[in-house]
Amino acid sequence: MNGFSENTEAEIAERNERAKKLYRYITDVARRIDEATAACHSVADLFTTYIEVQRQKLRDNCEKLMFLDPLNYGKKSLELLWRKVYYDTVSAAKKFGEAENEYDNYLFTHIVCGIGHFHHCISRIQSEMKVECCELDYTPQHIDEEKEDAEKPSHDEELQLFGRGLLHSCLIYLGDLSRYQAEIFHAFDSSIAARYYLQSALVDMSSGMPYNQLGNLYLDKNHNLDSVCYYIQCLSCTVPFEGALGNLTKLFEKNTQFVETITSTESLSQVEHIQTTISNFLSLIEVWYLGKDESDIPQKCSSIAQLLKISMDFNQIPLPDINKQYTEYQQAVEDEALNPSYLNSNLIHKIVQVCLFTAAKMNDADEKKAFAAKAFTLALLSQLLQKLLQQLEALGFQNPADKYNKRSARMIESLSNKVEKQEKSTTDDESNEVGPIENNINVVVSEPNETEETSVVTQPDIDATKDGQNGDAKTNKKTLAKRRRRRRLASSDSSDMTESEASEAESDASCSDEALSGSSFDSDDDMKSDNSDDITDTETAVPSEKQNGNTTNIHEKHLNGDVKENWKIKKDDMSCDSDTKTQLKAKGIQDFLRGDNFLPSIKLLQDWILNEKDLLLSCGDSGESLFQCVVDLLNIFTHYFKPKASSKPVESCEILDYARSIAKKLKLDYRTIPLPEDVSLRGSNICKYDKDAAEWQLLNMYQPSVYEENIIRILKFIDFGDQIAKIVPRIRYNRSMQILYLKKTPTAKVNTKTNVKKGREWHNSKKQQSSESESGLLRRLGRLWLTSQVRELERSGRAAPPTMLVPTAEALHTRLKQVKLLLRARAFILLVPSVVLQELDELKRDQSSARDAIRWLEGALAGGARGVRAQRPGQARALPLLKYPRKAPPHIHNYIQILEFCHHFVADDRGAGDPKTSSLLVLLTADPPDDSYKEFSITGAAQSAGVTLDTIDNFYAKWRQTVHKSGKKR
Repeated sequence: MNGFSENTEAEIAERNERAKKLYRYITDVARRIDEATAACHSVADLFTTYIEVQRQKLRDNCEKLMFLDPLNYGKKSLELLWRKVYYDTVSAAKKFGEAENEYDNYLFTHIVCGIGHFHHCISRIQSEMKVECCELDYTPQHIDEEKEDAEKPSHDEELQLFGRGLLHSCLIYLGDLSRYQAEIFHAFDSSIAARYYLQSALVDMSSGMPYNQLGNLYLDKNHNLDSVCYYIQCLSCTVPFEGALGNLTKLFEKNTQFVETITSTESLSQVEHIQTTISNFLSLIEVWYLGKDESDIPQKCSSIAQLLKISMDFNQIPLPDINKQYTEYQQAVEDEALNPSYLNSNLIHKIVQVCLFTAAKMNDADEKKAFAAKAFTLALLSQLLQKLLQQLEALGFQNPADKYNKRSARMIESLSNKVEKQEKSTTDDESNEVGPIENNINVVVSEPNETEETSVVTQPDIDATKDGQNGDAKTNKKTLAKRRRRRRLASSDSSDMTESEASEAESDASCSDEALSGSSFDSDDDMKSDNSDDITDTETAVPSEKQNGNTTNIHEKHLNGDVKENWKIKKDDMSCDSDTKTQLKAKGIQDFLRGDNFLPSIKLLQDWILNEKDLLLSCGDSGESLFQCVVDLLNIFTHYFKPKASSKPVESCEILDYARSIAKKLKLDYRTIPLPEDVSLRGSNICKYDKDAAEWQLLNMYQPSVYEENIIRILKFIDFGDQIAKIVPRIRYNRSMQILYLKKTPTAKVNTKTNVKKGREWHNSKKQQSSESESGLLRRLGRLWLTSQVRELERSGRAAPPTMLVPTAEALHTRLKQVKLLLRARAFILLVPSVVLQELDELKRDQSSARDAIRWLEGALAGGARGVRAQRPGQARALPLLKYPRKAPPHIHNYIQILEFCHHFVADDRGAGDPKTSSLLVLLTADPPDDSYKEFSITGAAQSAGVTLDTIDNFYAKWRQTVHKSGKKR
């Protein structure tokens, strides 16, 4: 054994000595190349035989050293290889200018050889260092999962991490060489370089270097909007590139010079208007991002929002015919790529990303100043939703709520005309005034304490018909008051119209706009007839009364006059609806699902706004257009795309049938599948998922097509609309019509022409005075009560916050019932670490209880449950005074990640009783932790981190005993 260790030490010493000699030789070769390059005066001198031989020596020996001793010399040798062989050569060739184009073949061959060489290095890194990198879409290394790995050296894990760093550098160099191809030889597209940069960003998500290079790649494109976006994303990374801030400042200075030359936006072409809009937007971002002080921010935001609204109405300028004018067509495409003539999806996406990054940075620095950026972003979301609604309507999609609105508007207009004619022919006698109107409609005069304005609500006289059947018909003022509909409090999850009222709306066309705008009235008779189906049609209901022989003069007049006119109006509405029904445009819908939309940008904004609920609630009346647009889009998407959303027949279209089949297939998994816009922001502070979240593993299982990605975005928008409906109480759902609607805000009362007695006016005014005095008294009592509550809280001290519970995966799926009972008490908050979700995902194949726990967590998190929260980025802190074991079982590593998550919350707040534990947070396990692993003690680590450790059975028993003693109901 001793002889074997001595041989190993001798081999290591010999390897280190060879590496040192090789490194000295490499530095000597690099010095010769520097001297020879400095003596060159043309591009031809850079590729002489002597310099090429020295470059080849440096290339071979750097690669040899990189794999001989990677931990000590790998990074140095790779950087030396890149700089001396490729970077310095291309930089020197650029300095000599474009006069020597005859030697471009030398430079082109040199760059292509470099691309091939770095691909070769990537293959060797993956094979020799055993680096598994699923982010590369061209990797030739396929590792068999069933093959057992051989015994690995002690530094194998460190070697793999180092190998990923080398892969990251190689991808950066590949992107740079491809960028040189696009800049020097214009026959190449810049998308190849962008592909390498984006993959390097996925390999190392903490580095901002790839985004800085992307900013350099897209200079002068889209009026520098893309470059600003990537520079800001670079500065938002954990390890930003040092020169990114300088690059961003230079672009802002260049943009400021252009903005100062703008005099007027009138008589501008589309291209010039787009440039003006983007330049003004970047000037606003400069003020916010660099923290400059300006007083006219609100005015500037308003003007830029107006420019964006105008720009969104632009259409792409028609391109020349590709068959007849190919050269002009190619030139027009290049011009459109550099200087767009309309706000395409790429421009909108970059504007949205810049807004979100800027708002996040300002929110960390100063929340007060961040409010303006948030409000501007919310206004941008409103404009995009309105544009999306216009696009859907142009494709032939119809809002299911429109037919009810049109029919009710016509009915109200016709009946209001009749009321005006009858009012003109009335006399001073009150009986003559009320009589003709009473036969047709109910006049509802809002009392002073109601918030709705005085209105006339149409209602067929079915109540009088029923009274006629029973022989108790009364035609005086008291029956009018009894039949008056009374206001009912409407909830967001209950219908505002009963089924009988819906049938009346279909037969008499009496579904007024009040029913959709939230002013719901119900008579006593309507409440009684909720389950009755005998009245289905006016034309069948009234003759049955005549057969019974109990009809009165009122009913005869109703039958001969108004009912026939109402039935005629109903037939006209039906024919109008059928005439105005637009046909779906299959080709346009296909292009829409292929990506001709703003859905990726809207998806980012909807993920952001769900974390800014206070901003939504503070909109007030100004957010009515936003909420109405959300309601309309939600009705359209639910009606056309959501499977089995309605029993009503949906228009038949092949592309829509295919879309609904995809939605049905992805019904259970679409909420957790990341989309390309999530991948591009992975690791940033505005991404919905954590960089190490389990959802990213779904990308290997699901590889959605472009169609499927857009269907997923539509389904996620439906979930977003449901969340907004829970946040905004004015959004209601009508079950009988199966549509959503926005309850209108109460407006100021309008004096209408109504003839009533002076005594009634005096009575109403007296009621108003008494109600105002009562409301004033209640307001003063409320203030006094709040003051007393504040004093009591100050006297008693700060109330203890609810205890936070962190379960392990085993505790969560084996004791799910106890977890639910604890949350039902509304005294605890359940915090779920990311590693627990990963463990449950691994256990779901073998244990059904794990699947139940995952299903419950998905429902709780997607439904916005206040007592369940998942781990967010940055919610982890290293354990103090502990040495992490290198080779430990998987459950030990999982426990370490859970303890780091718990330590994030208890690091600044320890319990008052024992300084080593915290009563604020409790880590719940299924069984006492197994401390058989000698190198690391879970119990000791929890105590040192200040985390209270307990089994869920013991904690639940103690909680039940405490609740029983205090007498509280569970």
